[in-house]
Amino acid sequence: MSLPEIAEVLIVGAGPAGLACALSLHKKGCRNIIMVDATENNANGSRAMAIHAATLEVLSSIGVAQSLVDVGNPVQTMRGYDVGGNGFVTIADFSSLKSSRFPYLLVIPQTVTERVLGEHIKAAGIKVLRPFKAVGIQPDQHDKRYTTVLFEGGQTVKARYVIGADGARSAIRQAAGIDFKDPSAAPSALANSSLNQAALGDVTYTKPLPPLFDNPIFILSPNNLFLSAPLRVNEGDPSRMYRIVSGVPDSDTAPPSHPDKYYLQGLLDKSGLITAAGGAGIAIDEVSWSTRYKTRSCIADTFFTRLDGGQGGAILLIGDAAHIHSPAGGQGMNLGLRDAVSLGTTLAPLIASSSVDDTSLRAWADERRQLGLKIIKLTKSILGIASGQNGRGMVWIGGYVPVPIQWCTLRSWGLWVLNRSSWLQGLVAWRLSGLGNV
Repeated sequence: MSLPEIAEVLIVGAGPAGLACALSLHKKGCRNIIMVDATENNANGSRAMAIHAATLEVLSSIGVAQSLVDVGNPVQTMRGYDVGGNGFVTIADFSSLKSSRFPYLLVIPQTVTERVLGEHIKAAGIKVLRPFKAVGIQPDQHDKRYTTVLFEGGQTVKARYVIGADGARSAIRQAAGIDFKDPSAAPSALANSSLNQAALGDVTYTKPLPPLFDNPIFILSPNNLFLSAPLRVNEGDPSRMYRIVSGVPDSDTAPPSHPDKYYLQGLLDKSGLITAAGGAGIAIDEVSWSTRYKTRSCIADTFFTRLDGGQGGAILLIGDAAHIHSPAGGQGMNLGLRDAVSLGTTLAPLIASSSVDDTSLRAWADERRQLGLKIIKLTKSILGIASGQNGRGMVWIGGYVPVPIQWCTLRSWGLWVLNRSSWLQGLVAWRLSGLGNV
């Protein structure tokens, strides 16, 4: 298959962000769009597992939200099990999000999200051309308003706007010379964690878990963090699937690239999940998918630039090409989807008018980058607090006498207070939902 030679918009990457951006542009009347992806059959993995209320609000503007809700698992409460002594605690109450039409957390694997977005893309008449791997960009030799994108195999496409949605190792970002680094060389004490690697998998168990596991539950132990979250719930189905995520301390050997059920079972046995389930044995039956990841936080220096000294074609970044961070709080894909829809809304009028005024694009890029910085700070703090790996903190008695104390003890105190305050549970839900940071 050959690529078209020219387009107004070339979107490189057909993950959630790229697909949502194409739909947003199409919704606003833009039809001259080319989408390419380096993989065959959308083989991008399935790490993300939840969509927050703010993202559903944004996706409703392009007609996608209800399709996702129909195949996802809406949950209103996020709970934790504090191995340190509190037992079960309520962490977040999403039903308190009264200002949203979607007062819940939608648990849904990334593969399903991409499938639903892909169905809407197909219905809109937009084709995703595969597999075409971008390897470079250069100013177009004949029209400086355009950028020529080079692909493996020698094919080229020139476009007025090139959108890099091609992941953390974005070829578009690298070719444009945009730096990608951690915005904080010295994170705060709350951001320190030795849980910078994890294993995850979609599993079934040999017997059903108790009903309280129908909502996501974090198992919080003194030296680790474990998550169990039900995927699409089929009542009474003993083969119900769960996404499990376990931190692996940096002092341990790195997880295998595709952890098998024996490796995941070992993590489960050490996690405290069995204690939380009442002491009954929990055995993994099958693993349908698994992977590992190593956490790092990076953000692009800019989400918008022009080649040729600022006079050439436009390069824009969304999703993981623009920012990556810890998966704590389920923020990554959500932020990328909101990047994408907002870019479509900003870019479509410029395409329709053939405007060369970059004011709105620069404002979009600045705003999205500031939101990215906020999310990086939030996820670092969540991971640091949740993992209990922060060493010692300090409590000041009477404001004058310092008393050293383990962070995991402080965490247990905080959870005790949180479990008794519906207002705090609503505040946590609000912060995670993104409604204050669309």
